[in-house]
Amino acid sequence: MRFSLIVLFSYFLALNSFSQTNVFKISGVVRDANTRETLPFANVFLANTTYGTVTNEVGEFNLTIERPGTYDLIVKFVGFETYARSIQLLTPEDIGFEINLIPESVNLGSVEVVAKKDAEWKSRLEQFKRLFLGESANAKKCKILNEEAIDFIYDEQSNSLEAFSREPLIIENKALGYKLTYLLEEFVVYYRQSYTRFYGFPVFEPMEGGKRKQANWDEARLEALNGSVEHFFKALYHNELDEIGYEVQMAKDVKGFGRVTDGRPVDLFAMLEPGPTPISKKLNFEGYVYITYVNELESPEFMDWKNPFSSGKKASVPKKYRKPQQSWISMVSEEEPIVFEQNGYVINPIAFYSNGYWGFEKIADIVPTNYEKK
Repeated sequence: MRFSLIVLFSYFLALNSFSQTNVFKISGVVRDANTRETLPFANVFLANTTYGTVTNEVGEFNLTIERPGTYDLIVKFVGFETYARSIQLLTPEDIGFEINLIPESVNLGSVEVVAKKDAEWKSRLEQFKRLFLGESANAKKCKILNEEAIDFIYDEQSNSLEAFSREPLIIENKALGYKLTYLLEEFVVYYRQSYTRFYGFPVFEPMEGGKRKQANWDEARLEALNGSVEHFFKALYHNELDEIGYEVQMAKDVKGFGRVTDGRPVDLFAMLEPGPTPISKKLNFEGYVYITYVNELESPEFMDWKNPFSSGKKASVPKKYRKPQQSWISMVSEEEPIVFEQNGYVINPIAFYSNGYWGFEKIADIVPTNYEKK
């Protein structure tokens, strides 16, 4: 069974109109909201970036950010609810926070919790890794270092499986050269509807390696960025789809014929409207938008992934039989447009469904949003 994907992630917004020499400082203290005691060694980071730290012995933290933009400030301490707050850094300043964390309560009700490390748990874990890390070449070089922290809940009534972890997942991505600390906020497989929904907050730590390894990682990171969701929306914002290598077509469901694609290119930029801020735009549409990235071909792993009769072994497919990467999106609700900013940051990424290549690429194929080509 293949699953389409709705993923909620938080992304970094770079404002190119500001000097790269600006320095922003964020500091604060983290407390238990009930007892008012400070919480040492809590994780504090800006989601989907390399900016992160932990609180000291008295619950204090400091972060220095070198680029302006919009960030999600995340604070997590085991046994407490995740703190998330969107902040904008526009002019150099020092910002202070007093963050009060609320103890979390988990009510499992009557659902079944899968026992750890038995055959059932191991089977669920393998499925989780395929749907969370993905099945790409990069995913094969990813490892969850504390997978024993993951629990599963199966709800027979809704025929769904939930995965959760009370501690951050530690993921080693040897393909892209990052160690991720990932706060898994939600992961649900809906078997009846055949799709997966998950979201969370990662922070990236670059791995160390020699010059050759670093060069390989830089090449792999650039390849992962090109053709991605944020890469596309950045190009759309600046009206550069053609120059960067994107072809866009509209499609709709036709009764009796299935999904029919309009063969003519569409000017998606002309469909944009001003967003809620001076640096954002809105996109709304009916039916489906098909997006082809002509500069990269489908990987052999993707061709196996979309083939239900695949043996599971990577086929050696000649390039002449491989097509350019194609994805398609559709709106979740006509009342909520997609809102995105000038570097591809999508404010409300659960406003649309992703399928095709974007549904195939998952955690193993993302790079921090403050990544820059060297």
